[in-house]
Amino acid sequence: MTPGQQAQELQWAMAFASVAEQRSFTRAAEQLGVSKALLSKQVRQLELRLATQLLYRTTRRLDLTEAGKLYLQHCRDWLARVDAARQALAAMREEIGGKLRITAPNSFGGVFMAEALLAFRERFPGIEVELDLGATLRDLEAEGFDLAIRANLPPPEHLISRPLAEMHDWLVASPGFLAGHPPVTSPEQLARLPCIANSRFAQSTRWLLNRDGLLSSIDVQSPISSNDYYLIRNLALHGGGIARLPAYLASADVAAGRLIRLLPDCRLQGMQLYLLYPQRQPQPAKLLALVDFLRDWFAAPEQAAMLG
Repeated sequence: MTPGQQAQELQWAMAFASVAEQRSFTRAAEQLGVSKALLSKQVRQLELRLATQLLYRTTRRLDLTEAGKLYLQHCRDWLARVDAARQALAAMREEIGGKLRITAPNSFGGVFMAEALLAFRERFPGIEVELDLGATLRDLEAEGFDLAIRANLPPPEHLISRPLAEMHDWLVASPGFLAGHPPVTSPEQLARLPCIANSRFAQSTRWLLNRDGLLSSIDVQSPISSNDYYLIRNLALHGGGIARLPAYLASADVAAGRLIRLLPDCRLQGMQLYLLYPQRQPQPAKLLALVDFLRDWFAAPEQAAMLG
């Protein structure tokens, strides 16, 4: 079907929807400001195009066929989308302001969100932001949150999900720890050394490493494990073993020599970050502004480099 034919069919569909809602060609024609004859012709052309009867017509009444009832539901959806688009554009013309409540993981938010939110507020000074940090998965709708940043979790069907960035872990250990052990030159050595696992994740002691396309699955020993990245970092700094830390959390320590990066030619499995927010029609302009800002901000070279 050509774009011209699609536009024509959409016009006929809106004519049919008006007739179906009014249950009268006369009232629908008055509502649309066209002649009854034109409206009748448009509905008939639609039925011919669809090869389906949509209306039962008699001299006394007008009823929908089963096909007509189904088609009307789709017409209502189209009209709702058109109305939502109009409201969204109207919202864009209004001054963007109000309060936004965000929830994000502890370590990620602690490293990135101060700078990100200050930059966002500089662009949109009329918006107030409340940031909740923690490992608890908040119920956005029940608890009144506008946006969540989450990692590697299948998004619930009732929420909208937008990819934000991909982050990678580094393997690190303190100089003191490494001084007491043989140099780590292969993934297989990790199985024979004390490591620090993140107990928050399933199979936390199975580490997958990719070196030049060769995938190694290593089952590590973890005498001490934790579900908190900051504690894992502190354990590594104090010689507790080899840690698997997000690049954004380890890079400053590596640059300062407090930690040494191991097997830098091995790539650990990445973790996808998502923006999640409730479905609304239309979406608030302040939320859309934040979503667009965060996606652009995390795509910048400085943030991309910190994510590994």
